[in-house]
Amino acid sequence: MIKIILFHIFMIISFLIYSQEKNLLEDISQNDISFNSYISFESNNLKSDFLNTIVYGGFITNEMKESWINSGGIDNKLNAEIINGIRYSFRNRGNNLIYISMTDINYINANFSDDLLKLALYGNFYYQSDTLDFSKTVIRINRYQQYKVGYNFNLFKNNINWNINTAISYLNGNHHAQYNIDKGFLYTEDLGTSLEMNYDITTMMTDTSNMSPFIGNGNGIAIDIGLNMKKENSTFGIQLRDLGMIKWKSNSIINNTDSSFNFSGIEIDEFNSLPAFNDSILELSFNKRTNSFKSFIPAKITITYNKLLKHNLFKNILIANHTRWHPYYTSGVINYELFERGFEESRYDSRWDLITNMEMKLLYTSIGLSSGGYSEKTSIYLNIMDKRRIVSIGTRNLEGFFNKDRSSLTIHFSLTKHF
Repeated sequence: MIKIILFHIFMIISFLIYSQEKNLLEDISQNDISFNSYISFESNNLKSDFLNTIVYGGFITNEMKESWINSGGIDNKLNAEIINGIRYSFRNRGNNLIYISMTDINYINANFSDDLLKLALYGNFYYQSDTLDFSKTVIRINRYQQYKVGYNFNLFKNNINWNINTAISYLNGNHHAQYNIDKGFLYTEDLGTSLEMNYDITTMMTDTSNMSPFIGNGNGIAIDIGLNMKKENSTFGIQLRDLGMIKWKSNSIINNTDSSFNFSGIEIDEFNSLPAFNDSILELSFNKRTNSFKSFIPAKITITYNKLLKHNLFKNILIANHTRWHPYYTSGVINYELFERGFEESRYDSRWDLITNMEMKLLYTSIGLSSGGYSEKTSIYLNIMDKRRIVSIGTRNLEGFFNKDRSSLTIHFSLTKHF
């Protein structure tokens, strides 16, 4: 209750300290160096109480299990990111921008069915005479560093200001683990007298003998390209960021298996004799090999439309659409099938943002609504920055800070020095 009261007080104060000052983009310093941090946890149905119990310890109740299983659709999405970086930029008199950045990126991305949740949370005892389907399960864990060099330049022609931005990145891959269950079925006979399982499983993992930070287990490259077109008070933009892949070293471990087994219990002729298996589950074995493989990093595609407003409080209206392209794997062939598969396998629903900027006496504030992404929910966007543009902090899930039963929470922070 106190948090809600404080939130309303903060919003009231923000409106009261409004003043008519000049545009945010005027009087930009030539040199900037900034530290940026982004932490995100998004799920379409995993609640914070369940996650807190896993992280901090405690007892997972049946109510918590049922809440997770029944709270969403048949597919469960989970995405977590921790990104920290530093960036230096130089802007010349022509308003062209050169920048370099170094970023450490960690993420976990998972998609799995309710049936896999049932099996993990309850086992197969409660699902006798039933077939559990955990096909199309994917878990991806990745860490890498990104070293980026970019250039933004402006071109004015036919009363249109064209802003073109390009960048290239070197990727230093630390570790990658991926688990793909393309096919997975488990049938349990009454009283567990027999089990039948069909499966097609592939795992890919880099060398785990050295898990120290910044170890080099792979390297890759990525590109950015974008275009903004401004005419009078309207700006249209399209951006493609982080389109790239990492090639992991040849000592990486690849396991795969595509088979089935039937377990029919154990026969015991005499109690003092060793048991004999009718059909052994030990037949579930993987073909293991060491080899290099490639993995994509998440590519972000953003389309924006920004309209400046002649309003005392609301300075503009921004509409943005965000999409991700992140295929599970590549066979080395770049074709339409890979292009189409990348959008589907990202498991990212197209996200829409509707945001307006407000200029206060002491702060610049952006507030709006965001809908889609991994959480598939509508949330409140808020970003606050001081007038000197030194400190900026924001979130795309403001309501999550006041909701104990939250399933998503993001926060981004930036600290900048102008000189």
